[in-house]
Amino acid sequence: MAPRKIALSGNVRVIGGGALERRLAKKLVEEAMRRGYTLTKRALELLGSAEDPIKALDKAIKEVQERKRGSTVIDAADIEGVMVIPSPPRGVEATFEAAAEAPPEPEIEVDERFLNEYRIKGSIDEFNAYFRSRYEKSRRIFEERLVGLVDLRSVLKMRDGQEAYTVAMLFEKRDGERAIFIALDDPTAQATVIVPKNDKKLIEVAESVLPDSIIAVKVCKRGESLIAREILLPDIPTGLQEKWALGDFNVCLISDLHVGSKKFRDDLFEKFLDWINRSGDPEVRETRILIIAGDLIDGVGVYPNQHNELEIISLREQLEKLAGLVSEIPPHIKVAIVPGNHEPIQRALPQPPLSGEYRSILEKCGRELLFLGNPAWIRVGSRLLLVYHGQGLDDIIQSVPEISHSNLNERIGEAMEIMLRHRHLCPIYGESTPILPLAEDLLVIDKIPSILHVGHVHVAYAGAYRGIRVINAGTWQEQTSYQRSMGLNPTVGVAAIVNLKDLSVRLKQFM
Repeated sequence: MAPRKIALSGNVRVIGGGALERRLAKKLVEEAMRRGYTLTKRALELLGSAEDPIKALDKAIKEVQERKRGSTVIDAADIEGVMVIPSPPRGVEATFEAAAEAPPEPEIEVDERFLNEYRIKGSIDEFNAYFRSRYEKSRRIFEERLVGLVDLRSVLKMRDGQEAYTVAMLFEKRDGERAIFIALDDPTAQATVIVPKNDKKLIEVAESVLPDSIIAVKVCKRGESLIAREILLPDIPTGLQEKWALGDFNVCLISDLHVGSKKFRDDLFEKFLDWINRSGDPEVRETRILIIAGDLIDGVGVYPNQHNELEIISLREQLEKLAGLVSEIPPHIKVAIVPGNHEPIQRALPQPPLSGEYRSILEKCGRELLFLGNPAWIRVGSRLLLVYHGQGLDDIIQSVPEISHSNLNERIGEAMEIMLRHRHLCPIYGESTPILPLAEDLLVIDKIPSILHVGHVHVAYAGAYRGIRVINAGTWQEQTSYQRSMGLNPTVGVAAIVNLKDLSVRLKQFM
C-alpha cells in the first residue's frame, strides 16, 4: 500500500491506512487506561509518530511514575522526552503533498441554564411558579401573532355576542353528544368553553390538543355560554425563510448506544468507527461535531429484571467500555454528550450533565468531551440545535390514539412534530415522564431551532417541519424483550449526517 500523509496538529505522519491508525490509537488508549493513566490528545498524536509507540508509552509511564508521583495524566512533554521519531524512507519526501491547513474550529455556544443540577422542595408554591412560567412563556409566543389578547376573567365579563382571543391552559377535556367541553385555566380565572361538533375542522383541532397544553381560543359569548370559534396551538410560524449558513461542515447525530446490553451491536458500531476514521472520505472530512443524544450505556436497575439482558453488569465497566469507543473518534471531531433515562443521574427533566464521578471515567478516553444536559440548546456557528433524549414522546404515544409503538416506524415524524406544534418537549404533566417544577419551565420551545435531534424511541427518521429539520437517530441496540412485547421494531446502526450550510440530511445505516 502506498504511503500517504495526514496532518494532525501540524505533524506529518506516514501510515498505511485509516484502520491501522485507529487500531493503534485504540490500543494505546486501552493500555494507558489499564495501567491507570489518561493520555492527552496531543500525547496520543505524538505516540502515533513514534518508531515504537507501545514502547514509547511504556517508557513515558515509567518516567511519570518516577518524576510525577500521583499524576495520572500523560501529556505531550512526557512523550517527547522518551520517543524516537522515524525518518522518512529515502525518496518518499518527494511524494508528500503539502500539509493541508486545518479548517477553522466551529464555534459552539451552549445555553448554560441547562448545565445546572436543580433541586426542589416539592411545595405548592413551586408548582404554581412552574405552571405560571409555562403559561407566560407560551403566551409570549402567541403575542407575536395575535393582537388584543384578553384574560379569562375579561372573557367571562364579555357581553352577549362579543368575541375575543384568550390564552389559557387546557385543564380538562370532556366529550359530549353534540360538543366537546374544554375547561380552561389562566392566572385570573377558570372557564368552560363549548366546541360544537358541527364544525369538523375545529373538532379535529380540539381533539389533537394534549392535556396541560397552552392554547389560544377565539371565544364568542352566547348568553351565559362561551362558544369556541377557533383554537390555535403555539406552533412554529409559517413562512420562515431557510437561510444558508456560513461554514460548510457537517454534524453527525447518533443516539441510544446502550453499551453494556447484550443487544448492543458492537459490530455495527465498529463499522461506524471505521467509517468516521476515513480521512479520505469527503463526508467524514467535513464532519466536525458528533452529538450523542442520550442512553450511551444501558445502565443498571433501570427497569425490572434488566440484569437478564446485561452483558456488563457494572456501571463503571459499562462507562469504561464506552470511553474506549469514544477514544476512537478522530481528534478533529468534537464530541458532545447528552444524557438519557438510562444514565446514572436523576430521571426528572431537565436532566443535568453527567456528574464528575462518571465524567472522570469517560475522560480517560484521552480527549476533550462536551458534557451537556437534557435537553440542550447548542449554537454551532449561526445554526441553533435543540438536542433532547425524548422521554416526553412516551406520553405523546400513549395519548394520541393514532400513534402506537407498533406503528412508530410510520408515525414517528408525527409524534415529533406534535412537540413542535405544542412548543413543548413534554406537553403532558404528571404522566410517565417526571418533570421538575422549576421557577422557569425549561422545556418550552421558546426559540426556533434549525435542527431538533431526538432519540429514545429507537426508530430513525429524518424530515422537516416548517423549515426545522426533525431527526431521530435510531439506536445501536437490537430489539429487547420489552420492545417485542410492544411491537416496536427498532432501526439499528444509524447515524444522521447534517450539513450545517444548507441543512441537507442523510441517514447512513451501517449493516
